[in-house]
Amino acid sequence: MKRGPTPISRALFSMLGMLFIFIGLILIILGLLTPTSKAQVGGLILIGPIPLIFGGELSPILVLIIILLPIIIFILILFFILQRISVKED
Repeated sequence: MKRGPTPISRALFSMLGMLFIFIGLILIILGLLTPTSKAQVGGLILIGPIPLIFGGELSPILVLIIILLPIIIFILILFFILQRISVKED
């Protein structure tokens, strides 16, 4: 039995990675084009599913997104693992 990701999942994750890079580039360009009078610095460090946020002012919506994103990723990983287990049993 062949182990490892299927070609479809490889293609899906490759496209997802390219989409994230493209969105990041657009956000960087938009950040450079918008005039601001002050700059703020902040950051996010993910240690497993736990986000650590530091520096700057964060809007409540941004904090909610930062907290929910690792939870959504964890649920998706569990879904793919359970799907793989159910396919092996069939």
